[in-house]
Amino acid sequence: MYKAVILFILFAAYCQAQSLKDCSSCSTEIIKPAQLIGSSIDEIRMLTNEIFAKNGHQFENPRIQEFFEQDPNYKSLGDNNKVTFNAIEKQNIKLFQETTTSLKAARQELTTQLEKFKNNVLGDELVELKNSFNFSYEEGEQHYLKDVVSRLDLDDINYYKNTGLQKVLVDNGFVKIVYELRIENNQIHLTYNHMAHSEIIKDFDEFTDYHSENEFTYNWQFEFVNNQLKFVRFVVAG
Repeated sequence: MYKAVILFILFAAYCQAQSLKDCSSCSTEIIKPAQLIGSSIDEIRMLTNEIFAKNGHQFENPRIQEFFEQDPNYKSLGDNNKVTFNAIEKQNIKLFQETTTSLKAARQELTTQLEKFKNNVLGDELVELKNSFNFSYEEGEQHYLKDVVSRLDLDDINYYKNTGLQKVLVDNGFVKIVYELRIENNQIHLTYNHMAHSEIIKDFDEFTDYHSENEFTYNWQFEFVNNQLKFVRFVVAG
């Protein structure tokens, strides 16, 4: 029973450490790295902005400025050179900056490895795919994966919080096909979605050979753990 109570307390403390949602205590409490686990670059940026706003910083970004002006406690000093921080705030800002730098580096490393994976796929480098990514084809999907990676621009992945996306929709007058790279935290999905008939096809009539029964999705799933991209599974739907 005693061990169970201790484990419960430790688990509760762990959960509490993961739940930093705002910076209301950032002026009086030193934030621990564990409290930022799972936080995105965007969310950490807003935590930093909260400290700046609390001390009267005027933001150049009008959307951010408008956001803080909705807080009745916010008051701009009018001169950012007059903004000062206490020792705890400085330490927390430093932690936020270091964490952001680390997250940006990991994001860049993921992009680099995706580029390598793309080149290995297009070059039919099967041994390298196996050695570097633990990846191998199952049956019949090689052409579709090549089609996906050849259409995606890996230099143009954009993020909202912990979700990154690069998607291409092609409508060739017969079928709509979606080619997609989606990043959710450390989960990466490459998808070929033979999804629907063209927008110009109004009815399944004598004027088209399209059949909805032929719709299908191929999904290649990966994980990015310890700065390493690894293949997990291949999923077929439809």
